[in-house]
Amino acid sequence: MKQAIKKGAGIQKKGLGSWKEKAGLNKVDSNDVTVSNASKPQSWILMPKAYCECTGLPGLPENTVISVLGHSNVGKSTLINHAISSAQRQGLIPVIIDTENSFSFQYAMNMGFKAEPIYGDVEVEEVDPETGEFTVHTENQIVQWDGDFIYYNNRILCERFGDMDYAKGTKTKTKRKTAVIEDVAACINELLDAQDNGEIEQGFLFVWDSIGSIGSFKEFNAGKIGNPMWSAAAVSAAFNLIVNDRIPSSKKLTSKYNNTFLYVNKVWLDPMTNPMGPAIMTPKCGKSMRYSTRLEIIMGGQLTSGTKRLTATSKGVNYSYGIETKIKVQKNHLDAPHNVCYEGKLIACDLGFISINDLDKYKKEHVSSILKELNKRLTDNGSDEVTVEDIEFIEEEEETVIE
Repeated sequence: MKQAIKKGAGIQKKGLGSWKEKAGLNKVDSNDVTVSNASKPQSWILMPKAYCECTGLPGLPENTVISVLGHSNVGKSTLINHAISSAQRQGLIPVIIDTENSFSFQYAMNMGFKAEPIYGDVEVEEVDPETGEFTVHTENQIVQWDGDFIYYNNRILCERFGDMDYAKGTKTKTKRKTAVIEDVAACINELLDAQDNGEIEQGFLFVWDSIGSIGSFKEFNAGKIGNPMWSAAAVSAAFNLIVNDRIPSSKKLTSKYNNTFLYVNKVWLDPMTNPMGPAIMTPKCGKSMRYSTRLEIIMGGQLTSGTKRLTATSKGVNYSYGIETKIKVQKNHLDAPHNVCYEGKLIACDLGFISINDLDKYKKEHVSSILKELNKRLTDNGSDEVTVEDIEFIEEEEETVIE
């Protein structure tokens, strides 16, 4: 009869095992994980049913670098809004880096994102249509949004990091009015440093929309914004530590918090990659980030946008209520059983992603009520008798627009 062996008793105490113990690399005390090569169980930023059905994944993997690629108007912003809304509900801090200056708080709030409006007096110009005379009056408008999130746009990045000369590593007396790639890396590193120092005691979801929307400091300094080789070099240098160490290392047991980086990458069609065939969709600013990305998601098609615009018409009122788009896991380096690469179709609308199978229900409950309200506003008779039978639903192939 074999004797039971206690847990850990099989570890050698001589040779390699002895050296590891001496070097402090073999700690097995569950109360001390300051030195450990073990990883946390995979955790997820939960995503809606439609996303899960198409990708075969329960959400976006935490402690991971994730990229989203696609042409314009294919559902990338909808995916981002679902991600930041879920992260916020799960106790993470969404860090929204909006270098396209196009983030809509209202659209994100439709998907459950929490933000509090702050009101202030704003001077508004008004033109008399008859005389053409300009007048100015004051209105109480939303001047800021606050809540459990951090938001940067180009102006805020310049205000925070615009006095940094990244070529010399010193600060200047004046601030730039142009945000650069290095500013984005600086804001991420600053927040991770604050987390390491105990100033912020929560995990982060960093969302950058998008790579390719701003140039590098070298381009700014030379007055040549738009040099793709310089941008690619800047992305590689500025983000090397972030995507190869600081984000993936948060997966280890030694990390107290979960940190995830989700970025949108602008694309262009490269005819030289496949000279005998159709042009290939290629990420802007080089491929260095792709090598560190563990999950790559493509929205829409690769040669064209691959979407259908969904519109509804009733009593002369036209309403565009969403797009039918594709979603595909192009690259997946997660551990089994989550290392799957599925694809499918879903609907992106003002409430977020919905399944193709739920479209009829959405038309009856939401689209018809919207058209009823639009008819009330736009018709003199105040007609509110709009039913699904009164509505003509149209699907149109979208044209590809490369940004």
